[in-house]
Amino acid sequence: MKKIFLVSLGCPKNLVDSETLLALLGEKSCALTDAVEEADFLIVNTCGFLRDAVLESKETIRNLARQKRRGQKIIVCGCLVQRYGKKVLDISGVDAIAGVGTPESVVSAVETGRTEYPLPGRRSVGRNYPRLVSTYPYAYIKISEGCENFCSYCLIPEIRGPLASRRMQDICEEARCLEKMGIRELILVAQDTAGYGKDLRDGTTLDRLLKRLAGLNFHWLRLMYLHPAHLTEKLLERIAAEPKICRYLDIPLQHVHPDILKKMNRPVLDYGRIVDRIRAAVPGIRLRTTFMVGFPGETDMHFRIMEDFVREKEFDRLGVFRYSREEGTPAYSMPGQVPEKAKMERERMLMELQRKISRRKLKKLRGTEMEILVEGRKGKYFTGRTEFDAPDIDGIVYVKTTKRLKTGDFRRVKITSSDDYDLFAEI
Repeated sequence: MKKIFLVSLGCPKNLVDSETLLALLGEKSCALTDAVEEADFLIVNTCGFLRDAVLESKETIRNLARQKRRGQKIIVCGCLVQRYGKKVLDISGVDAIAGVGTPESVVSAVETGRTEYPLPGRRSVGRNYPRLVSTYPYAYIKISEGCENFCSYCLIPEIRGPLASRRMQDICEEARCLEKMGIRELILVAQDTAGYGKDLRDGTTLDRLLKRLAGLNFHWLRLMYLHPAHLTEKLLERIAAEPKICRYLDIPLQHVHPDILKKMNRPVLDYGRIVDRIRAAVPGIRLRTTFMVGFPGETDMHFRIMEDFVREKEFDRLGVFRYSREEGTPAYSMPGQVPEKAKMERERMLMELQRKISRRKLKKLRGTEMEILVEGRKGKYFTGRTEFDAPDIDGIVYVKTTKRLKTGDFRRVKITSSDDYDLFAEI
């Protein structure tokens, strides 16, 4: 029996690919292990669309190569391979490669033991694969592959290909399997979740998909990665009308100044009006967004306008990323590249502003009652999340109780205190 050690890097969409890979290997009677020394195959599912992600992927591979013993093989798959192709084989210790969305290629490499596996094309979305879900009590479900927004700083369309939406029938079939496994929260992900169905031209839309998924026995449905230009009134109406859909939207705005948005090849829209429209359509909704600082041509004036926007709109959750100059993107050759020191300072200033906003908002929740999904235990606290927090990126609720709470249960708690990003509660 062949033993497999797997490292999954990057986003939840990549994690779904890793879970598919583990399930397919399990069907081939492979055993999983979390000990490097016990494995016959060391697999790294990489991220590779930003410089930091590339460095992390390469360092992970090299670290495994240093531990590699005789007879073991290292297989590298995912975005790093799709971006650099067979150059990945030049990394010391790598025996085989496979691109994104092609788990069969990795399985074949394990079965045959070939030391060089050709880089395949991207797979279609027309087939449902098994999955070994690793995130109970929640699970991600990928509703489309690829992207056709072509932001000038991003390699995703090149790495993942154009938008390819899955059929609602296939998504619902996978969701029913997750329902039978006892998954409590279903999280919809894609490169652009709000763009789902645009390529099918048969009336498929995200709001119609949500209507069908709401008929299944999930307690929460959560939406991630929605492009602001693709939000529709029907989608907002669906969120407002369906109690199972979390009052939480993750909408990466990236910037607000028209000059920078135009250079980013993103729609020049009145994002303030969009934020107000969402909050009016879905009372009580919490908004998460991300902003990029240091894009080529961004001046102190551009940054101050974005800073004022954050101060005015008071997002519930916010992430800040420094622009990463990626070879192969239009932005790579743009004039006005911002020094790294200025990027770091702008990142610090925006995050400090958001820290104060978050602390103030959470303080207002003290004394209120909220429902949480119990996820585990840390020291003397049980931990969970409200519907207003996505796993791994947002806040945690720490519950102090003498009762034993079960992972996957929903419990009513009273908020007793808070800090910058997390809540503390009692049953």
